Amino acid sequence: MGELQGDMLTDDNTNVLHQTFKQYDRLGKGELAPHEIQSLHGDIRMGGISYPQVLASMKYVCATHDTCTEDELFNLLQEMDRRFFLLQDLRWEFSLLDRDQRDTITIEQARWMVQAVHGKNFSKRKWADFLRKRAIPGTRVAFQEIEVLLCNVKSSLDVLKDREDEERERREGKIPSRSEREERERLAEEEALMEKERQRRLREEERRRKEETHEGDVIAIEDDVGKLEELQRHDDEARRRMMEEEEERRRLQRQKEEEERLLEEQRLRELEEEEARRRQDEMEKYKDAEKILEDTHEKEKDLEEQLRIVREKLKVETDERKRKELEEEEQRLLKLLYDLKHKRLRYNLKVAIKEKDKYKLQYSITEFKTEKVEDVDMDLEKAEKLLREITSRDNLRKAMSRREIEELEKAINIIKKNGLEIQLARELRDAYEILTRLRKIQRIRSEILELKQSTVAEIRSYQKPPPVVHTVMTATFLILGHQEKETKDWKNVQALVGKTGKEGLKRRCLECNAAKISTAAASRAKELLDKQELDEVRDVSAGAATFYVFVDTIVSEIFMEAGSVLDWF
Repeated sequence: MGELQGDMLTDDNTNVLHQTFKQYDRLGKGELAPHEIQSLHGDIRMGGISYPQVLASMKYVCATHDTCTEDELFNLLQEMDRRFFLLQDLRWEFSLLDRDQRDTITIEQARWMVQAVHGKNFSKRKWADFLRKRAIPGTRVAFQEIEVLLCNVKSSLDVLKDREDEERERREGKIPSRSEREERERLAEEEALMEKERQRRLREEERRRKEETHEGDVIAIEDDVGKLEELQRHDDEARRRMMEEEEERRRLQRQKEEEERLLEEQRLRELEEEEARRRQDEMEKYKDAEKILEDTHEKEKDLEEQLRIVREKLKVETDERKRKELEEEEQRLLKLLYDLKHKRLRYNLKVAIKEKDKYKLQYSITEFKTEKVEDVDMDLEKAEKLLREITSRDNLRKAMSRREIEELEKAINIIKKNGLEIQLARELRDAYEILTRLRKIQRIRSEILELKQSTVAEIRSYQKPPPVVHTVMTATFLILGHQEKETKDWKNVQALVGKTGKEGLKRRCLECNAAKISTAAASRAKELLDKQELDEVRDVSAGAATFYVFVDTIVSEIFMEAGSVLDWF
């Protein structure tokens, strides 16, 4: 769309503005939402401005604060441009105050900076509102917290409210003390010096912008070039140091997680060996369970036949003495049958325990409890624990197959709660391995989510990209389902990186499913990454380094799932 210059629009510019508005108003609503405005401005100015700055611009220009019409677009873009160029100066001034390079300054420094920028328009009321609404009062101030406040222009309504506050203070007799007056005088002097310096830099920036818009009229000044080079070196050094610190933090975190994983794996292996010995000893007790169950069943059938015969005799016998003998025999047989039945139920349960059949266990436990069989060998407790073990194992395997962190963690916690870590040591070891990989994927997705738009825009801005950047982005789009030939031409890569919405690069990475990626695509992506070192990529582009780690993690997961661990290493 080009540079936004002048206060009046020519017919040609009006037509360009109209076409631009239609391009971003995809639904034909006749208005643009804040995120659409941010995307439009980001395509004009590399990196654009933050979402809160967009909202503040719309509040200042647009009739409704959450939409922009075509008539308001030009004025809105000019206001966003004002903030865009002003922010470049303000970030530099903020870095001068941030001598320790902590990306934060004290509250006193922040107030001084706001006063210096706003000058006589500084509003104590707005500063008090800012302090009151902070998430964590009293902490150091980041640039993102005050960037909107710094760029805002004081409105007539703000002037009226400040006058009302001053008048109320005057009526209430709130006269500043001597020390307060001295402090105000000191701040006023510092403010005047800061304002003078800021105006000088604004004039230089305006001159520079005018020179850039008229080709051939640019005059190179050695001192300015030297300063710019020094600033660039300073920025590069600060960024490199920050990246090294972040990488060291991540390395230590990965090292800690790996040590914890190895310790847990060793513990589970020892538990698994202990459980194997225990099971072997226990199975020794049940080795003859099937034979005893079969013998008991046969004896039960014999007794039932004997009982039938006695009852038949009772029907025809008339002699009282013989009838009494038959009745006693009947009672004796009934008691024997009762004992045999309970014995059969006990051995049914033993056989179910030995076979570890879930459905046999459920049926035998229910029958055991219904008949109120005496648990002389503590088999009921063993059977119920074994049933919980089998159910927990099934749930864990289901969670492992679904690859959902929350579901997997829940299944693991249930096993721990039920005291089944020893019995399911092998399964837990596999589950922890999968969980570690899933968390790694989640971590890299979080890093992609946190990527600033300016970092992605940096990759897109290359006209002739460094070979390492082109290679990494080719591997990235291979994983996302594109053919390698589509990425041979860097312009095609720029178009893919520049897409938004569902087709946006960050969103596609977040929704990437390793299970749906072919082994062939993964192998080729790995082959491309093997040509580069992560440190080499990071020295060239922080954004490309993030995508390098993303592809490396996803490809590793694919090979682990395919059982090709040896090929991968």
